[in-house]
Amino acid sequence: MKRIAVLLLVLTICLWSLPVGAGRLNPDKVLSNVYERLKKENKIDQLKPEHLSLERKIPIKLGDLSLWAVRIQIRLKSPDKQVRTATLDMVTDDNGQWQFEGLSDLKTGYPLLEKTFTELGIVKIESRMGQVTFRGKGSKTVVMVTDNFCPYCREAHKKLPGVYAKKIKELILIYLPLNKHPGAELACSISAYVYNRKDLAQYAKDVDDFIFQELPPPSTKDVNEANTAVYNAFKSKFPWFAREFPDSNIEKVFEKLRKGSNIIEQMRYANNLGLKGTPTTFINGRGMYGIDWEKFERFLTY
Repeated sequence: MKRIAVLLLVLTICLWSLPVGAGRLNPDKVLSNVYERLKKENKIDQLKPEHLSLERKIPIKLGDLSLWAVRIQIRLKSPDKQVRTATLDMVTDDNGQWQFEGLSDLKTGYPLLEKTFTELGIVKIESRMGQVTFRGKGSKTVVMVTDNFCPYCREAHKKLPGVYAKKIKELILIYLPLNKHPGAELACSISAYVYNRKDLAQYAKDVDDFIFQELPPPSTKDVNEANTAVYNAFKSKFPWFAREFPDSNIEKVFEKLRKGSNIIEQMRYANNLGLKGTPTTFINGRGMYGIDWEKFERFLTY
């Protein structure tokens, strides 16, 4: 009896020391508070509580804190009767009372919520869409959605795989040439074409180095003039290109490139992911927008 009493006493002390409801998310309370917040801010017309649902929850334990990374889906019917969806990602407590952002280790500055928070948005990337530019012995698949005339993409091309080679299993590029960079679609199409042709694969690295490092962005904003400048630069640089594309008619060049590659599928795929800018990098599906090398190093450890 004495032993049982001691166990009961220890159990009582343990339960008393925990916050009420610790470790258990109250979904109804979270959704209710988010709804009230959105209603107060008047950001979504005709929003009702039933339009919100909890799509995903991931527990976070930080010392005595019991937190949750949650993804809330908002599902509405537009006036044209089409269903529109959006998501909200946030970190909250068990009762959905507080929203936590930027929580970090005071001494080191290390972001304590980042790993779990970014897990909410992990994307299963169709890596076959892109070009494998590097294979290593690491464990991380790095997929970069890129545009050869984007200055940050050009910076990334110089730096990768570089010092990160030992951590990378595959480095894959998916092309999303932006309209604000005339000539980029032609340059990216040539790269995709070379990767898709076994007889030209030996030139792949040289082509990538050329379009990301040597080829200057055309000075004109006229698309036709920009494409002509890119075509002439390739013709002067690579004898094999002059033989493969002797006709300088740009429409015919594009037609052959599109038939011999999946460049259109790459662009469509990136757009379907909702991407509007470059670079966007996915490390084992964990998305990073823009260039932040400290964050990139952290993502390689997650």
